[in-house]
Amino acid sequence: MKKLLLTALLSLGILLAVVIVSWAGCGQAPGTGTLKLYLCDAPIDAENATGVYITINEIQYNLNDQWITCAEFVGPQTYDLLELTGGNFILLGELTLPAGNYTQIRFMLDIAETGSHKVNPGCYIEFADNSTEPLFVPSGGETGYKAIGQFEVPDGGTAEVTADFDVREAVVVADSHYILKPTIKLIVNS
Repeated sequence: MKKLLLTALLSLGILLAVVIVSWAGCGQAPGTGTLKLYLCDAPIDAENATGVYITINEIQYNLNDQWITCAEFVGPQTYDLLELTGGNFILLGELTLPAGNYTQIRFMLDIAETGSHKVNPGCYIEFADNSTEPLFVPSGGETGYKAIGQFEVPDGGTAEVTADFDVREAVVVADSHYILKPTIKLIVNS
């Protein structure tokens, strides 16, 4: 009897392992979806700016008042926002997130803090004379650069959202520093 019970338990364990492995190989875990996150920009008014560069170290989303890093985005990645105008955009990644409603994402940027003397910040403006000026984000080192807007990641489905950098409004000059305003907007594509 013990041998029969042991054989039954062993068979059940093998069957359960096969089911788990099969289920894990079928794509997303239950209760998750995909966020296709894009980046675009509107044209800048400054005639002498030839590039506005941002370096994203990581992307985070907020779930239950906790910021979680998206493992699928591998940073640092540098983007020239001026190349993303006139209908141009870039896919930042296809990120697996828990299904649900979201109101913000944040980008952890390679930035200089106001008043610091970081020699090679990853976020800067390039001018026609080949000079550069660093971009500062107030409190950006701790809280990141926030993208705000409501979107839903469907269970087993895909949401497409664009982080719309409007450099004309996002970059301001204050105290002889170029500063990125702390938020941009998220636009739901689908």
